Amino acid sequence: MLNGFFTAAGTLLIVVLILYLAYVCSKYVAKTGKMKGSSRYIRMVDQIGAGQDRTIAVVQTGRGYLLLGITAAQITVLKELGEEELEEIESPAGQSTEFTDFRSVMEKIGKRKRSE
Repeated sequence: MLNGFFTAAGTLLIVVLILYLAYVCSKYVAKTGKMKGSSRYIRMVDQIGAGQDRTIAVVQTGRGYLLLGITAAQITVLKELGEEELEEIESPAGQSTEFTDFRSVMEKIGKRKRSE
């Protein structure tokens, strides 16, 4: 009976160790494998989702800008833009265009639930 306990405890320990190593590896990959690298010649100015696996993006290349259509299969240049053609669009009242982190979103939801 004691032998069965040690076998179960050892198996549980191995599973916990594997889960911990998977967690550590995913953190490492998330930090080093980001697509948001720095470049001296190209910069992503803005992007917006246009459907599932579809994005429209404005990319700065030197002094010019490109409007790109990005899908899982290809990237298409939709239009070449000059700096005078870019104009910031105001968001509707009450909507923020700034991205927030997960923690602040959850805090806002928690505050709403508490106030109700």
